[in-house]
Amino acid sequence: MCNLYDIGPARHRNRLDWEEVVLESLRKLEKPFGIRKTDPGLVIRSFDAAPAPEVMRWGFERDYNPAVNNARSEKLNGVWSGPWESKRRCLIPVSTFYEWSGSAGNKQTHAFQPRDNRAFLWMAGLWEDRENGPAFTTLTRAATGIIAEIHDRMPVILREDQFEAFLNEPDPRGLLLEGVTELETFHCHNPLLKSANHAGAEPRATDMLPGFE
Repeated sequence: MCNLYDIGPARHRNRLDWEEVVLESLRKLEKPFGIRKTDPGLVIRSFDAAPAPEVMRWGFERDYNPAVNNARSEKLNGVWSGPWESKRRCLIPVSTFYEWSGSAGNKQTHAFQPRDNRAFLWMAGLWEDRENGPAFTTLTRAATGIIAEIHDRMPVILREDQFEAFLNEPDPRGLLLEGVTELETFHCHNPLLKSANHAGAEPRATDMLPGFE
């Protein structure tokens, strides 16, 4: 679930304050497209007057997995209780994320983007300090809407009016069940097949994509 995403440049420019801050910070990243686990990404962890995106590694390091890039929101009373209760929460700006459907050899790539004129989707996440710098992971939930037709999980996506509560309230887990599903999706070329030249989702006219060979 959510193993590849882009930050920008975003397709839409609604010029919300949060969007402008992120767009101005893209220069901090060597690779704003095709972000995969262990890659650096931008996150926001403070809802102050001037939110400042920070660069963090995508994926928590654990003995059982060197890069946990997705964390189930159902486990906030368990394995993820530490960062959740310590308010080590963050927002992850995403212009496009990708999922795949179909069997091996007939994989179809799906791109998901905001349906309206917003520049970004805002995924909910957790962060932690580590010896080599901070890392983040995305929170996921059971899929709804158009994503449920492709995958049983989806990222938790928040609205701007939910940011402050998510970052600062003691236990705003109710927000995680209100995931925004106002997305548009389309079949696209598989960005993993040309990762070095990937510069955003390219719509594909045909239904099925060649496999990963």
